[in-house]
Amino acid sequence: MDSTAGSSYYKRNPVFCVLVDGLLDLDRADLGYPQYKGLWELLLADKRPVEERGLYCPTCYKQNPGQIEWMYLYAKRGLRIAAHHNRDQRDHGDGESDQHKALKERFARAAELGGFRAELEVRAADGRRRTDVLVTGADGRQIGFEPQLSYSTAPAVRRRDLASRDQGVTPVWHVLDPKAPLIDHVHWSRTDNLPPEAILNDRDMLVRGGVRGLELDKCDLTNPFPCPVRRSGRCGNWHPRWEPRARQMDDLVRDIAAGDYVPFTTKPSQRTLRFWISNTDFDLFTDNGGQEAQPEPTPKKSRNRIPEQRDAECSRIRDESDVRSTPQPPRDSGETIRPAVTITPTTPLPTPAAVRPPSECPTIDITWDQRQAAAAQAGCEPWELGPCAGCGTPINRYGPRPAHACAPCRARYGSR
Repeated sequence: MDSTAGSSYYKRNPVFCVLVDGLLDLDRADLGYPQYKGLWELLLADKRPVEERGLYCPTCYKQNPGQIEWMYLYAKRGLRIAAHHNRDQRDHGDGESDQHKALKERFARAAELGGFRAELEVRAADGRRRTDVLVTGADGRQIGFEPQLSYSTAPAVRRRDLASRDQGVTPVWHVLDPKAPLIDHVHWSRTDNLPPEAILNDRDMLVRGGVRGLELDKCDLTNPFPCPVRRSGRCGNWHPRWEPRARQMDDLVRDIAAGDYVPFTTKPSQRTLRFWISNTDFDLFTDNGGQEAQPEPTPKKSRNRIPEQRDAECSRIRDESDVRSTPQPPRDSGETIRPAVTITPTTPLPTPAAVRPPSECPTIDITWDQRQAAAAQAGCEPWELGPCAGCGTPINRYGPRPAHACAPCRARYGSR
């Protein structure tokens, strides 16, 4: 019986064989060449260096004739598979999904609206890197936006991440699944799982994870947490905490391209966390003694081996069993990070709203004509006008896309 029977659903890489001077049909027992008896076994038994076996990827050759991507063969669960020897070269499956294409177009359009150059599917000259969206930002910095919607292991993504950084490209990995394995193994961002139509129609894409902001807490009796430096009591100083910060994805693309947001790595416990922060927060944190964690070594790819066939009886018992593993918790937990650092604020901080006396809460006391004029300037209805929480300036507080504070106060205090 053909070992590849019933595998037509599985899309595999094409492979060109120099020995037969043609493409191999992995779905056929004779690989499409009945005149070569035992061809599959012959190729599988070839233990010479991969570049000497005469198997290469025709798709990669068509894209870049000057760079041959060698391949090797193996069997997995009864399927015959051709894989790239270059571990940084992606496999050619069914092609990109409409959602993946929409995200690429959205990232490119967002960058171009900010005045930056964006290119799709840029391949490095040596073939080690292919970037979905390559943005040339301020000062010539290159940023690669990589939507990763299909499953990929964390070590595989880290190797691709390192390959990009070695060539001067800063990758931004984008996911939709809070359980994606690459989260915190590389610098990432996450938005909701929107349909392609919504992505292309410029619907709001709120960043749900991968971006954080620095918040400051007074270490006094109003703070329920002990001093992170002394690990007990209160010291009366200010301490930072990293909190998830909601951003519009289009704004984040432009801010990263402009250099206003930078990647940051920290290791508050055994787990290393990676996210994006503003330059202002980075300077405030590092100027007060905060340190970025050192990057961990990138795991080496294990040597390829031919997987053994699964025992049919064991598989049947497992499939019929009612025992199921515990669901995997989200890697994007949104947990608060409290580093043991003391911060000296560079600007006066506002009194927290929770402890501000009612008499000090900002209000607006203006006439109806003044309210109408202010509402027209703020782009909202007069009854949607409200005071800025910081300075009391009339702003759009209750209309479409409201704000808690005016732009100068948000910039001053680093609020969302």
